[in-house]
Amino acid sequence: MKKRWKQGLSAMVIIAALVVALTPVTASATPGKITWSACKPGSAVQCGYLSVPLDWSKPGGAKTQIYVARVPAKDQAHKLGSLTFNPGGPGGAGASIFAEGLADEVFPDYRDRYDLVSFDPRGTGLSTALDCGPVLRPGVPVFPKNKAEYDAMVASSRATGEACLKQHGDLMRNLDTRTVARDMDAIRAALGEAKLNYIGLSYGSYLGTTYAQLFPHRIGRMVLDGIVDHAQTPVRFTLDEAKSMEDTFNRFAAWCSTDAQCALHGQDVGAVWDKLVAKADRTPLQVPDHPPVTGDTMRMTLPALLPKTDFIGNPWPPLAEGIAQAVKGDGTLFAQVSYVGDYETAYAAVSCMDFPGELKGYTDAKARMALAKAVAPRVGAAVEGWAMTAACSGWPIAPSNPWQPTPVKDAPPILITSTTHDPSTPVSNARGLARQLRGSRLLLADDAIGHTAYFNSPCARGAIATYLLDGQLPPKRSTCG
Repeated sequence: MKKRWKQGLSAMVIIAALVVALTPVTASATPGKITWSACKPGSAVQCGYLSVPLDWSKPGGAKTQIYVARVPAKDQAHKLGSLTFNPGGPGGAGASIFAEGLADEVFPDYRDRYDLVSFDPRGTGLSTALDCGPVLRPGVPVFPKNKAEYDAMVASSRATGEACLKQHGDLMRNLDTRTVARDMDAIRAALGEAKLNYIGLSYGSYLGTTYAQLFPHRIGRMVLDGIVDHAQTPVRFTLDEAKSMEDTFNRFAAWCSTDAQCALHGQDVGAVWDKLVAKADRTPLQVPDHPPVTGDTMRMTLPALLPKTDFIGNPWPPLAEGIAQAVKGDGTLFAQVSYVGDYETAYAAVSCMDFPGELKGYTDAKARMALAKAVAPRVGAAVEGWAMTAACSGWPIAPSNPWQPTPVKDAPPILITSTTHDPSTPVSNARGLARQLRGSRLLLADDAIGHTAYFNSPCARGAIATYLLDGQLPPKRSTCG
């Protein structure tokens, strides 16, 4: 579900990769003002800030700043309005992505007809941001083997949350997805748009679903891709992902056996991996300027590097190279990419509000890890669902929007897309969400491998473009080769 946009690793962008009563919302947000200027000298991308209520239940109270970026349509005379993009996360800083000039790379089909818009959600990027240190701290167990290790994991989660509360208390309490959806509606109003046109990937699909539930009559054309179904439980989330991630690891190993560009070509990739992480469990790899790379650190790179994103770069060759180098004693890739040591605090802060692990103690944790191992013998619980569960195990703020269905009845048809082999957000999520969004259209990229249909299926990208540019939806329950 998490999307990480990074430069490097063979000069490619890696994407890797979370109950209050619903308050009826009928009045339009009071339009704020964004003063636009070039994000960088000479850049065509415009950036600015929008002031919004820190707590939307207190619109006259304290404010927080949302960083917004806009890439004006090339054909202003015939544009269709604005198209707002969320890259995922939780915590994907879309405005910062656009400010780096990546909009042309990611959305070339829409540059003529839409102003492309994105934002850094509160707590991230250049918006009012959290910076509270790693959530999964190096040296702290991620997969506890006994109660003492479980207690250490919980204590680490609690300490991170309490430190962040001390530094960002009011912001920490106002980071859930419903709040961000209201921020997005404020952006729509500030742009002068009557309707929101939107494409949300991964976690961005849940943000879009939440917006549709809150503001069904303000939707124009909406695409939700790489689906997060909030109706599932944290256990189901982890187990479905584990099965899909195991399948993807096996496909990665099969690719290595047939493609000479794999640095592990000719080797038993599964056996190499098992031996490598077991050795790192005993003797962590030393990496300059990084904490030692343990087996847990290595395991928690899988949810970041196994999900393919072919449209902008395939992470499998760097993963294979990283494994080959680690066998020789160089764990640099794992130190840089793992969820362990990742400083994106907002990822956990939002996850704990919307996707809490709901652990009931070590016995529960042990049972869940055993179930994951049963359905995914090699990957086990080394998936994003468990990363969220571990990160939230001792979180000091009660979830404001825990797991529950997100039914939408009065919105126009929404296009839901997924690959049939998505290791991050399994296709079962897309099917589940389609049952909750009345009138929605479900398009599956059949036999496509990777996270999101947009990034892994040319056919799905074409169908999405036909909808966003021409308004033509695919038939119900379609497949795309």
